[in-house]
Amino acid sequence: MNPLLVPFWEGDVMTDESLLPVRGADGTIAPLPLLYRADEIISVRDAALRTTFVEGRDYRLEEGCLRLPQGSAIPAMAHDDYYPPEEEPGRCFPHSDGGWIRFSEGSYFHERQIVVTYRHRDAWQGAVPASRLALLPRTERLLRDGAPMRLLIFGDSISTGANASGITGVPPHLPPWYQLMTDALAPRGDAKGGITLLNTSVGGKMSAWGRETARENGAAQRPDLCVIAFGMNDGSLRVPVEDFIGNIRAIMETISAENPACEYVLVATTLANREVRGFLGCQADYLEPMRALERPGVCVADMTTFHRDLLSRKAFRDMSGNNVNHPNDFLTRAYAQVMLRTLGAL
Repeated sequence: MNPLLVPFWEGDVMTDESLLPVRGADGTIAPLPLLYRADEIISVRDAALRTTFVEGRDYRLEEGCLRLPQGSAIPAMAHDDYYPPEEEPGRCFPHSDGGWIRFSEGSYFHERQIVVTYRHRDAWQGAVPASRLALLPRTERLLRDGAPMRLLIFGDSISTGANASGITGVPPHLPPWYQLMTDALAPRGDAKGGITLLNTSVGGKMSAWGRETARENGAAQRPDLCVIAFGMNDGSLRVPVEDFIGNIRAIMETISAENPACEYVLVATTLANREVRGFLGCQADYLEPMRALERPGVCVADMTTFHRDLLSRKAFRDMSGNNVNHPNDFLTRAYAQVMLRTLGAL
């Protein structure tokens, strides 16, 4: 198995967990908590995996956290860079408590993050994602038999792979979550079959757009399995739950009218940064109504709960590629892991 796909909730080694060091207003760097209490640091590298930092000189392990001593070669963002004292158009957003907070697309945050590989003895305390493959009998058969399968990803910018290093074009060039997922699923099948990966996702779109374009972006693709992944932008604009769920239903109805055998994975979205005004809305409110849509042929991949549990241990900035709502490489891996677990492959 790809070591980057070893589930975060299993084992005693965490590989390349990301952190974004930021100095406090007084210039100091507080201890950096990890997802688990670390017992042994195996490596600390820049997110590009080009530079390996030295224990003792660049970092220390203190009470399970990473500590950066004075003179460390590990870069840390200045407080006024992360929280600009004045507006910088296009480079920050209003902070939810007043003032400003840094925002950037591309690889800006990736280039300032580090990754830590470590051993730990404590166990995962959050919810463990569930396999829902039993609800997708046709998908299970296609994967088991190695039969040809058309896999469609239909969603917003998260489903374009936004801010994964493979999409922004910087090392280590991690593929987007849907490619990681497909690559892991493909070996289960026979070489005579294979998965045809299709993606009609568009950044900035919402479920209403998905409903409007469901024929050309959905049904016309002739999917065997359709992953529908809206909700981040709907939640930020506080689209009422009943409207959001109505749109998801309509997307499935349009696709199934022309592809009656199609099965569906509905992705319950991750959350937005609560420090950024106007982005964390009602994303979490969509989860339970989405679960109510589950039936034979339809299941939910619950990224909402998994991201919430990650955020109980780590700062949002440690896992984001734009500091607002896009995953970095670490959270990209989480998406792939939850999707694979949902499909019974982990």
